[in-house]
Amino acid sequence: MGWQPQQPRKKSKAPLIAILTIVGIAVVGGTIIGLVRKATTDVTTPPVTPSRYTPEPTTPSESPTEEPTGSPTEEPTTTEPTTTEPTTTEPTTTETSSTPNKASDAVVVGKNALYKVGQMRTVNCKEPKARPTNASGAAAYWAAIKPCLDRSWAPLVAKAGYKFTAPRMTYWSGSSMSTPCGDGPVAVPFYCSGNHMMYMKVDVFVKAYTQYPGDPIGQAYARMWYSRSIAHEYGHSVQFMTGILQASSNLRYEQPDYEGRTRMTRRMELQANCFAGVFLAANKRSYPINGNLLYVWKKYVVTAGDKPEEGDHGSVASQARFMGKSFNTANPASCNTFSASPANVS
Repeated sequence: MGWQPQQPRKKSKAPLIAILTIVGIAVVGGTIIGLVRKATTDVTTPPVTPSRYTPEPTTPSESPTEEPTGSPTEEPTTTEPTTTEPTTTEPTTTETSSTPNKASDAVVVGKNALYKVGQMRTVNCKEPKARPTNASGAAAYWAAIKPCLDRSWAPLVAKAGYKFTAPRMTYWSGSSMSTPCGDGPVAVPFYCSGNHMMYMKVDVFVKAYTQYPGDPIGQAYARMWYSRSIAHEYGHSVQFMTGILQASSNLRYEQPDYEGRTRMTRRMELQANCFAGVFLAANKRSYPINGNLLYVWKKYVVTAGDKPEEGDHGSVASQARFMGKSFNTANPASCNTFSASPANVS
């Protein structure tokens, strides 16, 4: 699950550094860009709730599924979310525990074949021309990126020996959502493994982009943050397809204390961010991530994090260690957060 950016505030006098939950505030071009903090209303954790899907190995004759279309079909609403169609049938619901000769959860997360598939190849994804000035624009922006994510991850998941099933995506706005993974307030986009669905919250994107019209840094920040956001939620779907999500959930519940459970969640979230970095790295020339987009990535996005050992998404140092590195390597091998020492997933 992603974080919610702090909304920028205008400031006309000397810069004031205010310590937030996980990051400070920096003055840029007269606009204070709020870096990020975990949403205080995020009381549910949909990405890790169910463990109802057993990853399905491919046979040598199988190939990645066909490319989906990603155009939004109608205006997002608070009651009837729109969805993109899946490229294959729904995942099976075979219980993981019933699978014979199942690898141990520690092996699944720490020695997954996904870490050995090599560098992700570019699919020459370009930043969408749509701008999130309203809900339909935000949905169109994300809808244009999703086919790139499908094409990018399908060959790597298949090469790792798993069946690729593109996640579905819905757009919504409001203060709460009901899903197979739980009900309740949520302030950010999230992924639910119960129906293999990404729930992309359009209103937060619109608010971040339109807060200060005409501010190129603020708008670039919103676009870069929410490009990372969809890539992050897609990263959770990759964890699901490869069994990492289910295994890490099992391991989390086996932890004897709160600190251990939080650290396991942190490993999962850091990896999803790292997978986002893999995708963005592979396509940063075609996107392109340069100019203002590269500036805000380096200054604000990759430097956002929790206070060490206090949150469940990872400290600034841990974000740099994984997402920062994968943005240079474009290789899932950079994302084995589950074999890292506790100090490296602070």
